[in-house]
Amino acid sequence: KLTIRMLVQNGSLSESDPQRGLAHYLEHMAFNGTTHFPPGKLITTLQSLGLAFGAHTNAHTSFDETVYKLDLPDAKEPTLATGLQVMADWAGGMLILPEEVEKERGVILAEMRDRNTPGYREFLATARTRYAGLIIGERPPIGVSDTIAKADVELIRSYYDDWYRPDHLVVVVVGAIEPQKAIAGIESSFAALTNRSPVRERPSIGTVKTGTDFLCHHEAEDDNTAVSIELVRPTPHPHDTVELRKLYLLQELGERVLNRRFTDYAEKNPEGPILGGGSYSYQWMDVFIAGVQAQCRPGKALEAVRLIETERRRLMQFGPTPQELEIAVTRVRAQLDEAVAQAGTRTNPGLADGLYASVHNDQVFMSPEQARDLMAPWLASATPAEVVAAERAAWEPGAGHLMIAVVGRDDLGADGMQSTRQAYEQASTAHLDPPEVRTASVWAYGTVAGRGTVVQDTTTQHDIRQLVFANHACANIKRTDFQPNQVILQVRLEMPPQPRTPGLSELTSAAFMAGGLGKHSAQDLREIFAGTSAQVGGPSFSEDAAVFSGGCLPKDLDVCLQQLRAYITDPGWREQAEIRAKSAWLQELAALVTDLDAQVGRTFQFLAVGNAPQRRPVTIDEAKGASFAAARPWFQPVLEHAPLSISIVGDIDLARAAELATTYIGSLGERRPHVVMTDPHAPNVLANSPPIPAGLHRIEVPGTNPRALVTIAWPTDDFYDVRQMRRLGMLAECFSERLRIKIREELGQAYSPHASRSASEAYRGHGYLNAVVGVAPERVEDARAAVLAIAAELAEKGVDDELLSHAKEPTVKNLASYRQKNGYWLGSVMARCRDQPFRLDWAATMEEDYAAITAAEVGDLAKRFLVNDRALQVVGVCTGPPADAAPKEAAVEPEAVPAK
Repeated sequence: KLTIRMLVQNGSLSESDPQRGLAHYLEHMAFNGTTHFPPGKLITTLQSLGLAFGAHTNAHTSFDETVYKLDLPDAKEPTLATGLQVMADWAGGMLILPEEVEKERGVILAEMRDRNTPGYREFLATARTRYAGLIIGERPPIGVSDTIAKADVELIRSYYDDWYRPDHLVVVVVGAIEPQKAIAGIESSFAALTNRSPVRERPSIGTVKTGTDFLCHHEAEDDNTAVSIELVRPTPHPHDTVELRKLYLLQELGERVLNRRFTDYAEKNPEGPILGGGSYSYQWMDVFIAGVQAQCRPGKALEAVRLIETERRRLMQFGPTPQELEIAVTRVRAQLDEAVAQAGTRTNPGLADGLYASVHNDQVFMSPEQARDLMAPWLASATPAEVVAAERAAWEPGAGHLMIAVVGRDDLGADGMQSTRQAYEQASTAHLDPPEVRTASVWAYGTVAGRGTVVQDTTTQHDIRQLVFANHACANIKRTDFQPNQVILQVRLEMPPQPRTPGLSELTSAAFMAGGLGKHSAQDLREIFAGTSAQVGGPSFSEDAAVFSGGCLPKDLDVCLQQLRAYITDPGWREQAEIRAKSAWLQELAALVTDLDAQVGRTFQFLAVGNAPQRRPVTIDEAKGASFAAARPWFQPVLEHAPLSISIVGDIDLARAAELATTYIGSLGERRPHVVMTDPHAPNVLANSPPIPAGLHRIEVPGTNPRALVTIAWPTDDFYDVRQMRRLGMLAECFSERLRIKIREELGQAYSPHASRSASEAYRGHGYLNAVVGVAPERVEDARAAVLAIAAELAEKGVDDELLSHAKEPTVKNLASYRQKNGYWLGSVMARCRDQPFRLDWAATMEEDYAAITAAEVGDLAKRFLVNDRALQVVGVCTGPPADAAPKEAAVEPEAVPAK
């Protein structure tokens, strides 16, 4: 495969006042006609090469950069030539035709509408205060609606000609190609590129304001409140040096210590003011930023301000304890070692992004081994005094701007500014005690009494080794070499799809790991495993299983399995974890009242599953009633007795992996055996599901941002006719392509209309093809009618070869690389190959079957399933605040004192 990136070292900060948003507008215009690709041809040309719009063909605009992205399915010369020609056209051959500018205007306004979320409004308010004196807060990359509504060809072209210049471009090619061939291709494709206007100086970004500002920004629609203390100092962007890298590493060590203190505090004090927090420092352009932030418990923002300032000062005054520093050093060293071991797994896009960023940020690009060799001596010699000095350098007083912000759901009222100021001032002068010195914990679950017994050992298709143990648990193990030094694994506990008390699985998923183990708290575990690559998580709950996941380097597989076994045999169920997770969960549910996407989705799910408690979303009252006291007796029998399979895939030694699985999984208590599914459609194999009801349902959602969402679902079938599922997936791709052309390109009503298919693996006959479109409230009926018309046309006329090709080629040409990922084998094949052995055959036929899909087959499915009279339609509308309601501005109170 091949990745191409083109960095334009200009973004919204290069715009003039009348151009606000045109850097982003121009990025959109790149897909609407260039010298070699007339309007409407670029995306289809790339689709014919195997690039899906969005997934493999994309771009982004930021404050100081615009980046164009192509991920090509092969490195053949014609493919490379086309990719480089596209990039060269974007650099100097955009047509920017008046009719295309007009069509794209609606798409960009739709994108602005979709992105107008509480989080985005908080971002704007914070940026304006954080960067006081600079134009950054007045140059959001997406722009302002007035500019977008009035933008014309001349204004857009002036930005294009001024800033898309050869000396502002960086082109990166990464993949299966000789560098000289790439260089020759770049030189050939870009040879004709010239400057189209005189050299211009970049606009000044202003001068950082000195002093202190307090910000209180209330967003009733947010699900949480965040507090932050940030210092912004004017600092010319430094040249990369060894000394600078050492300083940054020492600052990172200090920040890791402070982050751990915040996490430890939140876990130990579930009723305290914070749910979690973090610290950071970084150089961006010509400013250096240092900050601390925390997510607050409702109503405790002022306490949170006091806490984060107190802990920041404690680190400045006393530094880390020797044990804290050792843990931080150990973790960084382990991550550096892991990066070296997995250097061969770095992706083309990841390498390409790192390369262009290194040029843009004037940093030396290093291999993982070079980075480790550079930093290892510094880690070995780091002292608490050095860390304190580095942290003080990040927060040094001087000509900077300090912001103390409370942003989000909490409304501090008319006196919020004064209260925030008082909270900060109290913390900035309060007496400090040294940090607590902890005793290191020793892992208590490293050995097991006895070893399991293997009663069956076979090798299946695809070289998957299957073990069945005397306790009825089983293991599926596969060695691969396409992702060096990567091992991933999954433990699956089968759970019949039966009704259960709402909220138990959600609470367990959120809080189980945070509850630690019987002999170790979560804090203990972070310290114990700081030096290993082993990571475990879960449980997540599907329709018929609870799933734990893990990953590690091959050398740490034993540690990973020890942790998973400990969570199965001796979970901690600590009350503090329940209280903390439940508080965040209830905040999230409370905020969903004004979340249009969530309300439409929840309404749809309630209707589609017949209000079954184990399948529908949880209500806030049900969440309030959920507890570990109820979850433990429900889930503990699953941990102890449910049919269990562990699947391990990656760069492993098969014999060692089998031995470890036998030791740690085969030695568990006796479990119920797996029921092997031979015929999914035999009676009583799958659970019964009520049919998806047809009908139109309208809901009104309160909120600030006027927008509407249409979701229409046509009932299909369950998962187990795999040929049909693949073709239904292709039908969904064809539907998405029609939505893109009709609703986005022709009508300019929506930013990202799309279709997808869903199919149940536990409920007989349950599945649907779903189309989703977000539009302005006044266009909701037009959008709904357009979606239904597309469905009717596909059902009546079927799918032609051209449409199928646009949908099919990106899938078919990426299947080979998809199969060379451990995640595919783990999730799609191995996890259920014991109880569903036909999945092995599915994997064997996948590439051949996808390639054989015909337009006639897809058209037949459209005729069978896209029957509008059977569709479930949910239309949600948020009309916004009342017309007479004035917008609420963020409150900012300046203080004319130097930043501390």
